[in-house]
Amino acid sequence: MPGLWSAKRGQGESAPSQLGCLTQSLTVFVEGVEAHYRKAKVAGANIVEELHETPYGEFQYGVEDFDGHHWLFARHARDVNPEDWGAKLADG
Repeated sequence: MPGLWSAKRGQGESAPSQLGCLTQSLTVFVEGVEAHYRKAKVAGANIVEELHETPYGEFQYGVEDFDGHHWLFARHARDVNPEDWGAKLADG
């Protein structure tokens, strides 16, 4: 796994851990998500969502970094019709 890095915050900028709420969630697709999960767990990552298959066909797990940002690591598991998991088109 690559090393960790952080950037200095500018004036008026706060991390989710300082705000007390989730500000974003980023999904990173990796081929070997199962091995990635095991490696992260052994390394002491803060796992906030265990490895599982979602209703919309992704196999994923979630972690929270030191600043409280939420990361999902996933791979495509299967094709699912959006109507089968409750997706609806917005009017507009």
